[in-house]
Amino acid sequence: MKTMIIASPRVLPPALPRATKPRASARRIVSSLFVAGSVSLAAVAAMSPAWADSSPNLAAERPFIDENNAAMTKMMASMTIKPTGNIDHDFVSMMIPHHQGAIDMAEAELRYGHNQLLLRISQEIVVEQLQEIAAMRVAIGEKVSPYEAALAASVPGAAAPVAPAPWTAGTLSVTSEAPFLKENDADMTKMMNDMTIKPTGQIDRDFVAMMVPHHQGAIDMAQAELRYGHNAQLRRIAQEIIVDQMQEIALMRLAVGETLPPSVASPTDPSPVQAPTAPTAIQPAPQMSMQMAPHQTTMK
Repeated sequence: MKTMIIASPRVLPPALPRATKPRASARRIVSSLFVAGSVSLAAVAAMSPAWADSSPNLAAERPFIDENNAAMTKMMASMTIKPTGNIDHDFVSMMIPHHQGAIDMAEAELRYGHNQLLLRISQEIVVEQLQEIAAMRVAIGEKVSPYEAALAASVPGAAAPVAPAPWTAGTLSVTSEAPFLKENDADMTKMMNDMTIKPTGQIDRDFVAMMVPHHQGAIDMAQAELRYGHNAQLRRIAQEIIVDQMQEIALMRLAVGETLPPSVASPTDPSPVQAPTAPTAIQPAPQMSMQMAPHQTTMK
């Protein structure tokens, strides 16, 4: 578990209540929720490096982009799992490295960024992702340290008693998990495609351009858990992930002066989807097909 990294010499403004108040007060920061704009989809393949020139700003941004590339490569490798047939367990196995990817990206912003509001938002991202990682581990019965237990307890609803999920060893089925895995494959392909940006030399703006689709990927994964998952504790955590990520998307866009899309209702309560009774083939093998090319914004 990584600890929070604070940008050492910087004095951050006290004006952003999201970073200084308890987690439960985050709802008051954005009165309505916003969804990231829709994006074009394409298979994530070998993307051409996008550096337009060798200007000083682009050269100075290279360490930041390199760190983000490394973080996404590590994240996608860790998210490539062997399905177990237990949707809730596999959701956690994929969401934890996804959250760790957000932590790594936020820490890169704290090291290299300049926008004071984004620095505060990045600190909040680190804290919330650590809390949710701990809460997810607790929800599936993993042993955690006292520190992690304290982090988990800060996630609303995550520590409430939960009845055992309706799974037994005889009902676990990789075949019935296929729709859930297929959605996650599509979500990650979309996310990685949208994160492949042309660097501008403006670290803060490029951080937002990459973190917004990364957050949207977490929203999509959490919605899949709400549709297919069974663990009531994890479903509450998934709802919390959706709300937090939507709020942070809005705040990041505001921090760089972007126009927000129309507000919509928070998509946190879809009806669960029953596992199919007819056999469904998983292609091409039991290994989950998340072997996609790493995030490419590398400099030539």
